Amino acid sequence: MRTLLQSLIVVFICFACSKQQENHLDAFEVFCEMVANGNKPLALHHPLAYDVIEKNWDQYKAIADNYNVQLFREDNFPKTLLFPFEATENKSVILIYTGQRLKQYEQLKAAVEEYPKEEELKMGIARRLGRLLGYGNSGINDLLSKNTAYRSLASFEVKKQVTHLYYENIEEAISFYEGILGLNKVDSSLFQIGDEVFIHLHAFNETHVKDQPKSTAVALLTDQLPEWYSYLQDQQVPIKYTYKPRTGGPHDGFVAVDPGGYLLEFEQFKQHPENELFMAVLAEAPRTETSTALSFYGSITWTYHKDMLKMESFYEEVLGYQKVADQGWTKIYQTSASGFIGLVDECRGMENYAVNKAVELEWQVEDVNAFNRYANEHWEKFDYNNSSFTGPENYIYHIQ
Repeated sequence: MRTLLQSLIVVFICFACSKQQENHLDAFEVFCEMVANGNKPLALHHPLAYDVIEKNWDQYKAIADNYNVQLFREDNFPKTLLFPFEATENKSVILIYTGQRLKQYEQLKAAVEEYPKEEELKMGIARRLGRLLGYGNSGINDLLSKNTAYRSLASFEVKKQVTHLYYENIEEAISFYEGILGLNKVDSSLFQIGDEVFIHLHAFNETHVKDQPKSTAVALLTDQLPEWYSYLQDQQVPIKYTYKPRTGGPHDGFVAVDPGGYLLEFEQFKQHPENELFMAVLAEAPRTETSTALSFYGSITWTYHKDMLKMESFYEEVLGYQKVADQGWTKIYQTSASGFIGLVDECRGMENYAVNKAVELEWQVEDVNAFNRYANEHWEKFDYNNSSFTGPENYIYHIQ
């Protein structure tokens, strides 16, 4: 009996080891396939003991050859803020790559060996490694938040987006948004467009004066474009760009002008390669009825920029918002349930970039006190003060 039990234990251990080995090689094959298909520029198989790598190298090589990818054994993986240092201590990592990606890795490793003391530069190297591994900024943000004090604004759970606009005749503006557009008035000059997205109207003040460039436009998302177009014409609202639907395009719409000269883009997005994620997001958005019996299901505040790459980096790495549509010269980010910001290259947009502009943006978070503690310590470069800060290209933001 004892001999039989011992034999069964040996068989079980051998079976378990065999399954573990099989799973280990299956995972390796998945990484090879992802690199071969271009889903990852470079892949790292999880760190393993030196002897395990040597024992299985011929099998690794056979799998790699089958997918026409190359391997490099790294026994001294560089330590960055992206991963815990102990993860690769005394272990080997197999790099899976094609083309010049190994050279790119070697250049990154050389930068790590000259490791800077400044935290911002260290973060930059970590993000560089993340990009080489094919991670999106949201994935890189998550890894950095686990290994450092870094947090994005989005990690504090943004609940609401408010766009602030400024008018010489505030009563006329309020009458337009309430009486003509029929938006729900939350208070004296705050109107709801969609689920957790609002527009707040203000009179001119010391910061926002008459004839100040707008450098913004507001898109009102709706699936009732013909009805809205006919209604606004009946109401004699000025139309800057007429309604001309196109078959096969990414979106349709027209542009009206409000009493203060702000452009209102009534817009509907359609299934198109540049909108595939955006359409899935919009499918979740409830319709918000107006007193006109017509509705909206969201809003995009367009902002106009000279340096689009800088603004994309700011929105993804500092604010932590997800890009839901890329139209080439415009990039759309989701900030709240139905609220979006659209970054526009000012060379092609309806408005121009301006240093001082007649718009401010606000996001409300779940725990503003927690965010204030973080921002007061880590956002010095944005002049964060009393829940307000200035981002790149002089846009003013508020956190509530």
